[in-house]
Amino acid sequence: MKKVYLAGQPNKYDPWRSAFADLNGFVFYDPDIDSDQSSPDTYFPQDLEAVSSADFLVANVGTKPSEGTWIEIGYFLRLSTKTPGEQSKRMVIIYPDDREPRWSIDFVKKSGLVVPTVEEAVHKLQELYKDSA
Repeated sequence: MKKVYLAGQPNKYDPWRSAFADLNGFVFYDPDIDSDQSSPDTYFPQDLEAVSSADFLVANVGTKPSEGTWIEIGYFLRLSTKTPGEQSKRMVIIYPDDREPRWSIDFVKKSGLVVPTVEEAVHKLQELYKDSA
């Protein structure tokens, strides 16, 4: 079983995480469910511990502010690469076509595998799983 950290838009804004529920071969960490979100004193260390033990990270930066997601992306990037500027081949970032600002997309693509939809992220994660087997 591969561990996957699901970072990004809270379920109250977008129930995107449910698209991953039926995938075989994975154990998912959903911060909305799996950590105490009542205070940064609880969720910040719990979530980063989960990021550090994940084999893959799927991040949905959505269209609403996702400041915490960028911290999780950066932390996973650091843990899953050896040199600055290297792209993580174990991280999928959902960056919708209508997300602003568009100027940042080239920078984001340097960090991980970028897709515009949740459905494409599911497909990409399945590909990564096959490649890691």
